[in-house]
Amino acid sequence: MPDANTQTPQQNITYSRSSARKCGRLWSVSTLLMLGWVLHQGQPLVGQEAEWIWASGASKDQVPNQSCHFRRTFNVGNPETGELTIAADDSYEVFINGQRLGSGQGYRQLDRYDLSKVLKRGKNVVAVKVSNTDGPTAALAVRLLVKEQEGKWFSFSSNSNWKANLRPLPLWQMPIYNDRRWLAAESYGKLGSTVPWDRPKGVAVEQQQSYERFKIAREFEVQRVLDADAIGSAIAIAFNEFGQLLVSQEGGPLEIVSFDDSGKPGDPRVCCDLVSSCQGILPLNGNVFVTGQGKEGLGIYLLKDEDRDGTFEDAKRVLPFRGGLGEHGPHGLALGPDGKVYCTVGNHSGYAGDYAPSSPVNQFYEGDLIQPKYEDPSGHANGIKAPGGVILRMDLDGDNVELFASGVRNAYDLAFNEHGELFTYDSDMESDLGMAWYRPTQVMHVVAGSEFGWRSGWSKWPDYYADVMPPLVETGRGSPTGVVAYNHFMFPTKYHNALFVGDWSEGRILAVKLERDGAGYKANTEVFLQGEPLNVTDLAVGPDGNLYFSTGGRSTSGGIYRIKWRGTVPSSIQELPENITGVIRQPQLQAAWSRQEIAALRQEIGDDWGKQLHGVALANENPGHYRTRALDLLQLYGPRPTTDLLAGLLDDPNEEVRSKTVELLGLMDASPESKSLLTKALRDNDHLVRRKACEAMLRSRQYPEFESIKRILISEDLNEAWASRRLLEKIPFEQWREAMLETENHRLFIQCGLATMIAHPGKKNSYEVLARVSSLMGGFVSDRNFIEMLRIIQLSLERGNIDPEQIPAFCADMADEFPSGNALMNRELARILAYLKVTSISDRYVDFLASDVVSPTDKIHVAILLQTIREGWTSESRIALLDFLETARKNEGGGSYEYYVMQAARDFAKTIEDEDVPLVLANGHKWPNASLSAFYKLPAELDSDTFELIRAIDEQTANVDPDDDAYTELKIGIVAILGRSGDEASMGYLREVWDRDPDRRPVIAMGLAQKPDGDNWAYLIKSLSVLEDASARDVLRKLGTVDQRPSDPEHYRQLIMLGLRLRENGAQQAVELMENWTGEHLSLEGDPWDESLKIWQDWFSRRFPELPPAELPKSSSTDKWEFAELLEYLDTVEPEEDAVERGGELFVKAQCANCHRYGNKGESLGPDLTALSRRFTRKEVLESILYPSQVISDQYQTKVVTTVEGEQFSGLLVTDGNGDYIVLTAEGKKIAIAKTSVEEIATSNVSSMPNGLMDDLTVQEVADLFAFLLQGRRSNVASRPEGENR
Repeated sequence: MPDANTQTPQQNITYSRSSARKCGRLWSVSTLLMLGWVLHQGQPLVGQEAEWIWASGASKDQVPNQSCHFRRTFNVGNPETGELTIAADDSYEVFINGQRLGSGQGYRQLDRYDLSKVLKRGKNVVAVKVSNTDGPTAALAVRLLVKEQEGKWFSFSSNSNWKANLRPLPLWQMPIYNDRRWLAAESYGKLGSTVPWDRPKGVAVEQQQSYERFKIAREFEVQRVLDADAIGSAIAIAFNEFGQLLVSQEGGPLEIVSFDDSGKPGDPRVCCDLVSSCQGILPLNGNVFVTGQGKEGLGIYLLKDEDRDGTFEDAKRVLPFRGGLGEHGPHGLALGPDGKVYCTVGNHSGYAGDYAPSSPVNQFYEGDLIQPKYEDPSGHANGIKAPGGVILRMDLDGDNVELFASGVRNAYDLAFNEHGELFTYDSDMESDLGMAWYRPTQVMHVVAGSEFGWRSGWSKWPDYYADVMPPLVETGRGSPTGVVAYNHFMFPTKYHNALFVGDWSEGRILAVKLERDGAGYKANTEVFLQGEPLNVTDLAVGPDGNLYFSTGGRSTSGGIYRIKWRGTVPSSIQELPENITGVIRQPQLQAAWSRQEIAALRQEIGDDWGKQLHGVALANENPGHYRTRALDLLQLYGPRPTTDLLAGLLDDPNEEVRSKTVELLGLMDASPESKSLLTKALRDNDHLVRRKACEAMLRSRQYPEFESIKRILISEDLNEAWASRRLLEKIPFEQWREAMLETENHRLFIQCGLATMIAHPGKKNSYEVLARVSSLMGGFVSDRNFIEMLRIIQLSLERGNIDPEQIPAFCADMADEFPSGNALMNRELARILAYLKVTSISDRYVDFLASDVVSPTDKIHVAILLQTIREGWTSESRIALLDFLETARKNEGGGSYEYYVMQAARDFAKTIEDEDVPLVLANGHKWPNASLSAFYKLPAELDSDTFELIRAIDEQTANVDPDDDAYTELKIGIVAILGRSGDEASMGYLREVWDRDPDRRPVIAMGLAQKPDGDNWAYLIKSLSVLEDASARDVLRKLGTVDQRPSDPEHYRQLIMLGLRLRENGAQQAVELMENWTGEHLSLEGDPWDESLKIWQDWFSRRFPELPPAELPKSSSTDKWEFAELLEYLDTVEPEEDAVERGGELFVKAQCANCHRYGNKGESLGPDLTALSRRFTRKEVLESILYPSQVISDQYQTKVVTTVEGEQFSGLLVTDGNGDYIVLTAEGKKIAIAKTSVEEIATSNVSSMPNGLMDDLTVQEVADLFAFLLQGRRSNVASRPEGENR
């Protein structure tokens, strides 16, 4: 063996399986029992992965050229978001709830669609048409995932629960379509493993080639190790000391998988069921740390196998977390080079204790100048305060918990590279798209004390803030998952020391190639692997040097895969000697199996271990990373480096060695000698060494003199400057306060100003900082420094709670700066001016918003900030800002964009002066949000001019999109304001609208109920059949205050049925009104609502036996149409151009014309339907057709005529000119009966209108018929009010 003191260890490296077996004997007897020699087995939790499907009965390789149609109905409670990925052989067209999402072709890639804006509460339908145009194979695979507001994901992916039909009727894609007769789809196999779509015929799953399911460079191959049947939905993986793979199941236990020498896996077995859904796994010293849910709650658990039987029977929670298990809780674990456990925690959870005073981050703050802030409109993370998501570290026993980094959103994993630097991969929030505070997914270099700036709502800090650590690289939209640093030799050199990161939603693994850049890194990314699909959850490097990844999560099925390089690694590299050279060259030090190898070699080397490592560390001939590896091993395995050793290395010519030296000095107990050495390192000529020195002094709590770090503070190297500023926060303020206030160096002032506001906030210091920054801004300041000074101003104002009225000159100075030629400056100036409430330059604000050179994102950002100024606007500028907000609402953006702008417009409109209200209302058809807010300024009694303005808004917005929330709420507001007024003009107009617009009757009734007597009373009791939950209860209470009762028994019937519809949410009010109207009390106080109503149903049947019973209509299994679904379809479908003409023809075909007249069509025996659209809602019309006996006018009640001969005829009864009778039967026949032949005429409560009139119609024909019957009603399609630009 070469002398390690003088020779460089051979740089050709390899992995020896014999050495792995040897270390198993030497390191830990207990771990021998983890090789699979136990019988305890568990059942995998199999996720609902998509399957390849087609119509039943067809062989998958003998499908003719044809089209197959698929449907899947699913119900959701309160959907927050959803996504659909789809592949088809050969082409597809996909719909959700009748709305076309898109089309595509090909089965070798999955197309992705965002469902956030098309999902609805309750029933949803996905429908797909697939056409086989080439070849004998055809199939569809759809992965459909929906996330509820409470954070749970549900899968409705393609399988045999889907229905298929080769020849459906028209409108098969609509929710209303009745697919009861469709057959269940046939499954050909799971997505990702089925011949021929995922792999060629004759090729085993394990040998599946990358070009089939995965897109990866030809020099690599992807192999499936375990499928979903074996492993279920896998959410985290890690290799233990012996190369066994620990796998966490979603919602399930921890399993373990062993491999033979050829890499073939054995059967997985459960090794711990005491903690579920472990999202982080860290094997260490024969035990395992996991994050998950155990008997003590959510936390980091230490799993131990006390009886050495290969199963962890002891699970102790060493660190508790707040909240429950979810996607935004505690996640990944990693062992740091300092021997501590690091954990990343999402923004919905947090450590349930106090962080140690030694934490690198011990001051955190919201940092948002404008309060109260706007939270996310969807409710995500609302109310969560700084520090948000974090990275923490702890001792192995769970003590000394430190906050290492803050301001993370929801990073799933973290990893240390071979130099001991930490990295993570944070998620974005797609609903923020279009806003300046949108943060894409990003890879982060996490140095001690990092603050990444995530805050809830609009308060997210941009990455150009001086108190934000910017990301290493941004990667767009996605769902980040696993992170691993590759430090093996079995991949090509270009991937050595790269990070591999997983992205679940984009189905990819990225390679992040790092390059040293001063005290940090610069990076570039490439898509290393693209999956079709690839629901990647975690990554790990195995002892064989292959990259392993798991799939699963969100109820999808999973598996374990490995990526192997096809190239040849020379044996001289693969074969590691069993001596100190093998120790130094051992790959993947961060892995448990690597540490095990080293532990075994340490025992074999024996007493010379420390001496030989010292020799490697001291030998200048050795490469720097070999020498730092020796120092790391001394720190981890002992004997720990001495002060004398480190003092000698501090002057080493290699900067890698010097930086590692100062890092280790920071782990030592504080002493004058170590402080002196670290102070010396602050003067090193290398950025990284100086950064490490600052971090070491911060960690060891040995703080230098201010003069020692002045030059580092002004460094252009961001990482170095950041570390020095964190250190400055700990140096006594009096040492550097005067320097901050007197320096002319902008960088020094910025750093000192930040440190002051972070560590020493308060009014006195804030005033001093503001005065100094104002003075410095009087001279030339670079753009970068100016932007960072603006941030210091913001922190000074916020942290010092400065009253703008106390600094008028400063306000004027800030006003002079807006607008600048720099977009970022304008964003931050607007934030400051909004806080200072500066409106003296409102004309410049308006010009800025009208500029053609300013981006829409910058405009809306500035506008939302400026609208928080509630006083001091001129009428013209206020109106201009309102107009901008209302117009910008329709810009493209994420799911929350429109609602942020709506809220801003409404809030700002509350500030309008009384004299501006008429102008706002005059533009109400364009400004729904402003008008709604203006209503609050109106007096209780409306004058005639105001009434006419409100009436004009209502009429001008008659045909707006019913799904536009702003206009929907505006029209509700109109009813509310007119109802509150209560004057005859207002009430008369509401009655007029009630008469002409049946669809608005439920809301109009609420307005009329504010004055329930007089003419309104009759309208209110006629509204009983259309009232809905929210309006019904209030109307019933108001009716109870009127000393009046109906004479028509139908109103009693409708009241009872309304109670049945309301159930526990209003049935009691219906009962009380029945008691009020009848003067009878038939039920006892406290009776269940259904029993009380049953009593009143029986009362009605006894009292009015000739009328239909007071029961809700019921569907039968033989009905072709489902009422709710058909109504929903009719409410949303837009009639085609010739629909009215076709509907007129159907009016005759459906036998309607036999009894009814519409215009000049049909008979007049039954009710004339010409004015139907103005008399009834679409719901009432549909109910009358589907359930004709539900509501029968006394004019058109069915009569049963019995003749003297004993014959009976049933139908509508009319008389001819001679007084004889004509009976119109349900079949449309006219039967003449002489008056003298009639024995008896009785009334029936069964309608003469036949059931099933529309059973022979298609859904398109039904739509056409309703277009004819309700012609003249406002269109369903979205339209803009008159005068509103597109």
